[in-house]
Amino acid sequence: MDQPGPHPNWDIAISLLSSVLPGSTGYAPDKITGHTPADWQPFDLEDRDMDDVENDLLDHCSEMTGPLIVVNDTSFAAYTFRRGPYFVEAAKLREFAKTFDERVGSYLMDGHVIIVSPVTGIVVMVQDDGLIATVRGRPIMQMLS
Repeated sequence: MDQPGPHPNWDIAISLLSSVLPGSTGYAPDKITGHTPADWQPFDLEDRDMDDVENDLLDHCSEMTGPLIVVNDTSFAAYTFRRGPYFVEAAKLREFAKTFDERVGSYLMDGHVIIVSPVTGIVVMVQDDGLIATVRGRPIMQMLS
């Protein structure tokens, strides 16, 4: 996934990612630091119902809290007007994922997905060739109660 042309939210999204995982330069696995080939696990995207795939992704995100940055193929694709990164409260991630197709016209899991939690330092990456990795970086935010 090449970084697209200017979108007002890319600079902050990349800045947050590079603060969580220093040295990261973009929202593609080869531009994200802190993971090794051993971190990648099989993640079947082809032979399962899309709801099951989304549920599995959401399970991988269960420790995330606070504001999240969510990037998928619609963030980059010309056919969706390069929507840029999405910002979602962790408590609403399930609703965001389950209604994504109604709002955007594509499933959240159609292609690569990268979710960053600046509060927990957790980054979950899904590659469209059927792999998932969870990386633990630096928490850079805290939520005040």
